[in-house]
Amino acid sequence: MSVLTPISTGLGKRLQGPWSSWRRTWVLLALCLLLYLPGITKLPVTDRDEARYVQATRQMVDSGNWVDIRFQNESRYKKPVGIYWLQAISASAARSLGVDATERAPYRLPSALGATAAVLLTYRGFRSLLGESGAFRAALMLAPSLLISVEAHLAKTDGVLLASVVAMQAGMAQLYCRGQEGAHRTHRLLFWGGLGVGVLIKGPVALAIALFTLMWLCIKEKSLMPLGMLKPWPWLILPLLIVGPWLWSIQGMSSGEFLHDSLGKDFLAKLIEGQESHGAPPGTYLLITPFLLFPVSWVLLPKAWQGVRQKKTLTTARIQTFALAWLIPAWIAFELVPTKLFHYVLPLIPALCLLGALGADRSNTPGDTPQWLIRITGGIWISSGVVLALAVPATAFWLKGLIPWSAIAVSLIAIGFLVGAPRLFGTDQRLAASATTGVLIFGLLYGAVVPGLTPLWPAQSLRMALTKHQLLNLPIILNGYQEPSAVFNLGTNLQMGDFQAVADQLSRKIPTVAIVPTNTSASLTTRLAKQGIKLHSVERVKGVNYSNGRPLDLTILVNESNIQNSIPSTNPRAPLHTK
Repeated sequence: MSVLTPISTGLGKRLQGPWSSWRRTWVLLALCLLLYLPGITKLPVTDRDEARYVQATRQMVDSGNWVDIRFQNESRYKKPVGIYWLQAISASAARSLGVDATERAPYRLPSALGATAAVLLTYRGFRSLLGESGAFRAALMLAPSLLISVEAHLAKTDGVLLASVVAMQAGMAQLYCRGQEGAHRTHRLLFWGGLGVGVLIKGPVALAIALFTLMWLCIKEKSLMPLGMLKPWPWLILPLLIVGPWLWSIQGMSSGEFLHDSLGKDFLAKLIEGQESHGAPPGTYLLITPFLLFPVSWVLLPKAWQGVRQKKTLTTARIQTFALAWLIPAWIAFELVPTKLFHYVLPLIPALCLLGALGADRSNTPGDTPQWLIRITGGIWISSGVVLALAVPATAFWLKGLIPWSAIAVSLIAIGFLVGAPRLFGTDQRLAASATTGVLIFGLLYGAVVPGLTPLWPAQSLRMALTKHQLLNLPIILNGYQEPSAVFNLGTNLQMGDFQAVADQLSRKIPTVAIVPTNTSASLTTRLAKQGIKLHSVERVKGVNYSNGRPLDLTILVNESNIQNSIPSTNPRAPLHTK
């Protein structure tokens, strides 16, 4: 008997009874908090997307302009304003409580809450169709996956987009599966409201998923009944009211540039060619999905296959059809689009979980799942665990020359899960094991391992060095490291330039901090010495720019012109610390 047997059995008994729905809700909420909150205060801001979002949000709060989106002096019109508003509300509330503007957690909180809402909506939105146990299993299959855990920890669009898509699709599923007699305005509110929020968060993505789903359903039914159930008139007014006022304002403020940049330069460009070296061939998502869904993929994927093969009954036929309509056409579209990023398929994973919940209701008889699928998914699942178990300590040793205890703990948990999990029987035990493993591994990764890999975070190291030497309030110019995380850590007024720009700035004899590649610092010092300007070498920072894979070796320089008068200190006579 497995050690998890009494746990899963006891939990199952406690989740029965008249209050079982709310008990399950609280269990899912607690699980999400354990999965998504650890590390959001410790993990440094990541390049490049997250750093751009948090910096643009900080400027929105600083300027008080909640319509225009800017990164330093440049417009940022790739995505709509929804996520910036949510992050700005969170950051403004944190500032009112005295939290520093460079604290990461307030910007990430909407993503963590969005991922949590997606899990809860998967349960609450589909329980009347799948049953209490089925919807609970679907939510448990969604919550612990690596993909959703990563997006919950980053201040980007995808966690909130996932919640809006699940709400939208839950509304459509209720209308489609229940028919005219069971239709309710709450279901239409879920669909049209979720669609409006999704468009305000990430533009056409939610709309495309809705259209693909409707297209499949209309073809399946050989009628426009699924579309008619939504009652586009007058409900289309709701998403227009959600998106329209801001879109009208930004179009006028940007002289029409927003739609040109967001649809033309960003969205449509990704449909034509791979952007920013993110191209990959069709089939890539199918290949990497078992890894993206680790540690729950060993349960989810075989059960989803069983859900596809589920014998259709009156209670399962329509939800099965809807899940396939949500999953297949959009997945094919993502596979065909040249630009591929891991998180693009995240809004489709809940559909896979619905199929998994249907498959979990089938009896575990031999032949339910084909052996080739078991071998493939099992092999990739084991490979994913082995990669995690080996890569974490290996990366820590490569970057720091030692292996911290937290990295060792991640490896041992991953190995123990790989060895012990196949001994478990029953879907509930396996889901319990996967959720427990996710909590332990992701908590250690985001809370201890990754933040402790200091060479990965040169921007934060630069900020700490400048803070230590009380130089952060001076004008700063940076050469050799052009990532947006530097702007967030060193300030909105950070200048970036080439060697000549750095020399020109320092030659003005204005107290200035220059951060340059170490191999150019000597020539810069010699050049300015000829102009009578002496540079002090303050500190040297080494690291890795993981965005391009190049090592970094930067030196912080400061000119001596009136420098002492510009350094705040509790002791005005305190000397400048130099090396």
